[in-house]
Formats: sequence, C-alpha cells, structure tokens
Amino acid sequence: MDLENELNEQQLAAVTHGEGPQLVLAGAGSGKTRVITYRVAWLVQKLGVDPSSIVAVTFTNKAAGEMRDRIERLVGIYPLTTFVGTFHRFSLDLLRRYGDRVGISPDFIIFDRDDQISLVKKSLAAEGLAETSYPPRAVLASIGAAKNMLLAPEAFERQASNFYDQKIALVYRHYQGLLKKGMGVDFDDMLRLAVRLLLDDESLRERLRSRIHYLLVDEFQDTNHAQMKLIQTLAGEGGNLTAVGDEDQGIYRWRGADLDNVLEFESFFPGAEVRKLERNYRSSQNILSAAEGLVAHNQKRRGKRLWTQAGAGDPVELYRARDELDEARWIVNTMRQLHPEHKWSDMAVLVRTNAQTRALEERLLQEKVPYILVGGVRFYERAEVKDLVAYLRVLRNPRDDYSLLRILNRPPRGIGKATRELLAQKIEAVKQPIWDGLLHVEPSAYPKRGGQALVQFRDLILDLQQAMEELPLPALLDRLLDSTNFAEQYQKKENAESQAKLENIREFLTAAQEFTEERSGQEDTDVLTAFLDHASLVADIDQWNQERGVSLMTLHTAKGLEFLVVTVAGLEDGLLPHFNSQGVPEGLEEERRLLYVGMTRAEKKLFLSACRRRRIAGRYQDQEPSRFLDEIPPECVETTNSPELFADSRGAGVRSFFGRPRPAGPFAVEPSQAEGDGEVGRGRRVRHPVLGDGVVVATEGEGEASKLTVYFDRVGKRKLIVKYAGLEYL
Repeated sequence: MDLENELNEQQLAAVTHGEGPQLVLAGAGSGKTRVITYRVAWLVQKLGVDPSSIVAVTFTNKAAGEMRDRIERLVGIYPLTTFVGTFHRFSLDLLRRYGDRVGISPDFIIFDRDDQISLVKKSLAAEGLAETSYPPRAVLASIGAAKNMLLAPEAFERQASNFYDQKIALVYRHYQGLLKKGMGVDFDDMLRLAVRLLLDDESLRERLRSRIHYLLVDEFQDTNHAQMKLIQTLAGEGGNLTAVGDEDQGIYRWRGADLDNVLEFESFFPGAEVRKLERNYRSSQNILSAAEGLVAHNQKRRGKRLWTQAGAGDPVELYRARDELDEARWIVNTMRQLHPEHKWSDMAVLVRTNAQTRALEERLLQEKVPYILVGGVRFYERAEVKDLVAYLRVLRNPRDDYSLLRILNRPPRGIGKATRELLAQKIEAVKQPIWDGLLHVEPSAYPKRGGQALVQFRDLILDLQQAMEELPLPALLDRLLDSTNFAEQYQKKENAESQAKLENIREFLTAAQEFTEERSGQEDTDVLTAFLDHASLVADIDQWNQERGVSLMTLHTAKGLEFLVVTVAGLEDGLLPHFNSQGVPEGLEEERRLLYVGMTRAEKKLFLSACRRRRIAGRYQDQEPSRFLDEIPPECVETTNSPELFADSRGAGVRSFFGRPRPAGPFAVEPSQAEGDGEVGRGRRVRHPVLGDGVVVATEGEGEASKLTVYFDRVGKRKLIVKYAGLEYL
C-alpha cells in the first residue's frame, strides 16, 4: 500500500491522522470513502491495530457493503473482523445481546413502516382522534422526531406545549404500548434504546469504549441527535473519532439530521483537527463551478472550493420547456442523441417529487428506452414477500401476534371473519398471546369449517417449527411453500400482476439462498434471525441495479451515486425549491443543497430543465422559474428555449426566463392580482393554533369569508375559512 502515490496530500493527512478526533470535510466526489477505507487499512497494516477494535459506521447497507469489500481487498483479511455497517445494524446487534436491560426481549420484532402506520391508526382510534385531522403518516413523523430527540412518551408529554402536541403525546404513549404488546420495536426505537442502554449501563458503556479504539463515521452531516449521542457515548470527548461529511450535502433536516453536528464539531469534540478534501475526481470544472456558485448562497456552511484536473468540460445546458410533456420529450430525445456513445445505464433523470415521474415514464415507454424507477415499493414491503416474512417470524416466535394474524388465513384456508373475531374475543378474555390460545383450541367452539382450519393451521406451524430445527433456511422455505400451497394462489391467475408476484416469491428464495451462502462458516448459526434482521434493514437503494437502463429517481435517492449524464428536471418555484420550504430560511437552504447534490452527481454532462406551465390536479398552472437558476453563474450555462416558447428570447439571461420579469416572492402574483389580498396572499407563512405553521398556497374569495388552502409543515394541505381559522400571520 503506497499511500503517497495513491492519495493526494489532503487525503493522506486524514488517513494518517494520529490520536484524537478529526472532522474531514469531504466535498462531492473528493474521495471520502477512499479516506475511510485507507484509514482502516493504515491502522491495521501500519500501526498493527486489531481489526476488531475498529468500528466504521455509515447510512446504507449498500455503502457499508462496498466499504467492507474495499477494506478487505486492501488489508487482505477475509472475513474482516472490523464492524462495518449502519447505525441501525450496530444498534440492532447491541440490543439483540443486551436488550433485556432496557426491557425488550432479545428476539424482538422490527416493525416496518406499514406495520407502524397500522399501529398509529389503531392508536388514533383508541384516543378518539380522526385521521383527517391527524394524518397517520404525519403523526408517525412526529413520534419519530421525538424518538430522534431521545424523548420517551412521558418526556414528550411533559414538554408538549400546544394542543396538537398534547394529542400526539397520547397517541405516542398508546403506540408504544402496542409495540410492547407485539414484542416489537421500530427503526427509531433501535437508536433510542441503544443510546439509553449505554447511558444507563455504565459497565457495558466502559466495556465497549475499551474495545472500540477507533470509530469512523461516514456521511456525518446526516446524523441526528440520537446518532450524535451514540457517537459521543462510544467515542468519549477526546476519543479516536474520524467523522467524514459535507455540510453542503446535508439534505435530511426533515428526517431529523442536524447540520450543527458538522458546523459546531469542535464544541462537541474540543481540540479536534478539521481537514478539507477539495479536489474532485468526478465532475468537469463547469459542473463544479455551477454547483459551487449555487451553494455559495447558503449561510450555514463552512465553505470549500472544489477543483478538478479533468478540464472545463461541456457547459451546463438549461432547457426551458412549454410544459411537462415538452420537457419529457426533450429529455428523452437528448438521451437518445447521446446513445450509444453513452450506455442507457450511464444516464439518470432526477426529480424533486415522485409525482414528476409520470410524464417521463410515459415518454420513456413510448420511445422504448429502458429505465428503472428507483424508490418504488421496496421489495421486502411487497404483500406476498411480507407474507413469507411473517411466516418466518411466526416460526421463530409464534407469540408474534401481528405476524400470526397476517398469515392466519393466507393463503385462504377457511378462517373467516366470524372465526377470527371469536378467536380475538377468547384471547382478549384471558389476556394471552393468540398462539397460546391456538395450542389449546377447541374446534367445537367455532364455526365448523373455521374450527378445523384453526387446528390445521396450528399443526402446520408446529410441523414447520420442527423442520426449522433440521433444515437450512432455503430448504425450510421450500417446505413452507409446499405445505401452504402459497404459490398456487397466484399460479391460478394468468395475469401480469400474479406473474409479478410469482417472480417476487422466486426472488425471495434466491435472496434466502444467497444470504445463507454468505453466512456459511460464521460463528453465529442463527441464520433465520439474521435473515429477518437483514430483510428489515435493507433499503430500496440497496437493491438498485444500475445496468437495467436509465435511472429515474428523486434527488434525495440520488445522494451518493454518480452518472456520466444527469438531468435535473422541474426547476420551478414550488417544485425546487419545494413550496413547503418557502418562507423558512433553513428549508430554503436545504432545497439549495438538494439541487447541489443533484448537480454534482454528473461526471460529463449536466442538463437542467423547467416548464412554463405544468398540469397540476388536471389543470394547467403557470410556473415561475426556480430562484436557484439566478444563482448559477451564467458563464457556466447555455440556455435553449422550446421552439414553441419565445423563440426571439433564445440565449437571454436566466432572469428573463419566460420572457417577463419575475415577480418577487415564492408564490408571488402579478401586481394587479395582488390588490386586496392583504395579509392572506399566496406564499404567506401562517400559524394555526392546532395545525401549526404552514404556507398559503391558494386563495378563494375576499375578506373574512375567503377560503385559504394552506400547506402545514406537520399535517399537509388543509382548506380553511379565514373568519374561523384563527390564523397568526408570520
């Protein structure tokens, strides 16, 4: 390993850093993963550090897998005993061993997002709260935010300062009760409970600190309060922490990420070294200059200046489209012109919202351009796959009521609604798990067919449990499918949807086989539990296969990826920046960072597009150009208009984008329209006593009788009458 020739000067300093904490500000494409992998290799090979005393943490299984592979190739140790994984994987392993110390069973279940939404709905119903006023996804987000701040239900309830939060506190308490009843945790609980475990158990905390000599954290700008607390607890104030991140790529504030973890690093870890990686190995200088000029308008940043030896490259191209159909046509035609010089898989189209993909998908299909939509329904969240996972969960722990109820009549076996309700009543009366009731079920107490079906189901699970002790996981799944006739329910239906489900079942068998092969020879022989944990933690991006064709995804999903050709579509106010960020400086800065992330995914060519009008809810609406276009240095951009749009303004500056001056403000209207709107015009930030803060996106009528459509930060869009709304204008 010839470090001097394989690393640049900045990378070398970070890799060979001695004792104590360091923050490495790694600009886009500057080789941050290289720094982490080479640092682990340097510690092991040059300093003789025990690999098992090093912990490297990142945010996705895909990134962790690639990191592990690189380190193993560098050090030549297979398998590597260094922990390389996600925060959730680290927390999961900790809780599997010591979870009983914080009141959870070692064989706890991980509830996925659909399970969590279901529990929230039950909790809302139990508290007499309507889903229209308390949308389950928004409530779950509030509960998740509380957990990220390490607030248990009691603590959250004590600090609830308004009516809305007080109701959320009640739901949170009930939700946690349902989780406990189901022997489950959610993703945010894994981090919260791991931190609580380490803070409460001093002997365990000191034992871990003595074992972990070096801690490396990737994507540090994405850490939230709970993750930061976990890092501090493991590393200590002056520990050997290497934190690698880029404040300009912090795009998860809405998920609890705290940019101050980067900006105020030295206050958390006094005496820390701060280094910058500024040489870019990915993009041309024109792309870098355009992106740098944009993000330089942010206030919350340390600042860095990316440069490259790759040359100036082609200018960034901006297309000003008539509408989303014209935009899609131009994007696909442009990619066709670049093919076959570039493979389809070398190209990506990035959008701000999933709704934007419809027109693009239709055009790609029409032109027969292969593409992959990233971020759809996650493989392990597809119904037929969740059914198989539920079977495996029940085999491992038959007292998992939620999984057992899911498969009780899947595939249909004659356990109808009446039988299920009667079973639930009997179980509730004796306050015991459903499985305990099934073990002593009396068929005569149920409808004839239902009673016999319950006995057959119980015997099926008992037989499969015995097989579980004797068979490897892939063979167990074969037995399960044969015993339940699971696949037959789809084989009988000769349609595309059923065929897709059969393909997913086959893919699930493949996943189990591959996982079992990967685990062979490892000390931990509980392959079933490990596989279920894997299924719970894997993300959609972990399954992304770039070689299928053009990648179509959101800007958030694209983080960490790179393509030869990138198009960022929909640069219009209300889309990018998104309308729910308007009027909030922190939100606007994050939207700017989001565009910066998208632009810096491009290696050779970067295209931007925006529409003069866009069809929203079936009706065309005039669109204003994104304010961010004004912030990109004009010398980096070449502009082309749609042939149907202001042909005489070709080459005009960005500010005259659509052939007229841009009104001021995010939802600004023409002066003639604004008269009489007063303080309830579009774009105005408001505060509701129950619904919280929001932004006005539409108005109807005049005076106190007028109606407002407001997008609230926590609960989404609502329509209100001004006279009765009780709004405070911010």
